[in-house]
Amino acid sequence: MAIYFSEKFKNLRKAKDLTQDQIADIFHVSPQAVSRWETGANYPDIEILPHIAGFFKVTVDELLGTALILGEEKAKEYERDIRNLMNSGKLDDAIDLAHKAIKEYPLRYTLQALLIQALCAACTEESPEKHKEEIIAVGERAMKYCTDQDKCLWIKWQLIRQYAKWGMKAEAKTIVDTLPKEAYYTQELTMGYALEGEPWREHQRWRITRFTIMLRDLIGKYVHEGGFDAPQKIKWLKAIMQFERLSDEITVDDDGVVNHIVSAFENVDIAELYCEAGDAENALRYVEEAVRDAMHHIEVMDKTTDEGYNYYAWATQRNLCWILWEDHLSKPQFDLIRDDAKFIECFELMKANSNELK
Repeated sequence: MAIYFSEKFKNLRKAKDLTQDQIADIFHVSPQAVSRWETGANYPDIEILPHIAGFFKVTVDELLGTALILGEEKAKEYERDIRNLMNSGKLDDAIDLAHKAIKEYPLRYTLQALLIQALCAACTEESPEKHKEEIIAVGERAMKYCTDQDKCLWIKWQLIRQYAKWGMKAEAKTIVDTLPKEAYYTQELTMGYALEGEPWREHQRWRITRFTIMLRDLIGKYVHEGGFDAPQKIKWLKAIMQFERLSDEITVDDDGVVNHIVSAFENVDIAELYCEAGDAENALRYVEEAVRDAMHHIEVMDKTTDEGYNYYAWATQRNLCWILWEDHLSKPQFDLIRDDAKFIECFELMKANSNELK
């Protein structure tokens, strides 16, 4: 709130063509106090606020910027900008902006959820505990005071995943125990019976998207951590992709943005597994599929939806081509096909199109 008062007060003083010393004389305070009001370092005492408002012929609410603080537009602008920064891999900037926004909107838990998302994304393999203390502090405080169930669930979901990454299984379980236990017979699954027409269609599309994401996450973890060999992993991962394609026919918009990000990583993972299994032909096939996904997506990766939602919170400013080239195709696992002309063409194409996100 101080930021609104300081700007408003400064503008009102200048509009009357008064100096800080003159204002100090009028209200019987020191010039240093007036200076602190205008820098936002301090507030006037509450008893003097009505007199300041009266002097400038404004209300106390106008002086404090109450309407702006309670308004939606500025908060939504912050949310959009934070998402855009995350979408471009500028996580430090996203975190700084989230800190600023939360000072102005301390009870807007969407902002706190976005801060946690940015902090978690910044905990990379190289620095897994970089923001550990802040994530725990912000998350625990938000869970304690947030009364919006949807936002609270989003915060809890992020904390559970991050605690698990840190090996804090007991702490993750404590949060899990606060979540709804029943997966069936919920509004999410049964609302479709009570709707019809376009509302029914939109409800079904959104639920299919959500449950596809959950199924992919569950099966993916099971495959990678279940002790399967390469052929078994390939079988399961291809099954996931087939289910996603079926879901996409119902749910994905024309641009198919999210699908092509996920598909690129899935295809390159399968290609690596085929290399492990010694199947060069199929390894090359899936490398080419991953590259096609990356090239399809290259024109839209820097964009967001009209509402400013990011498609991905990137822990890097490298685009998808760069990530595939440097983090995947450069791995020794691909030595089986490294000298093949098709692989060389794909490798060089990804390298040539490696750019920083905007």
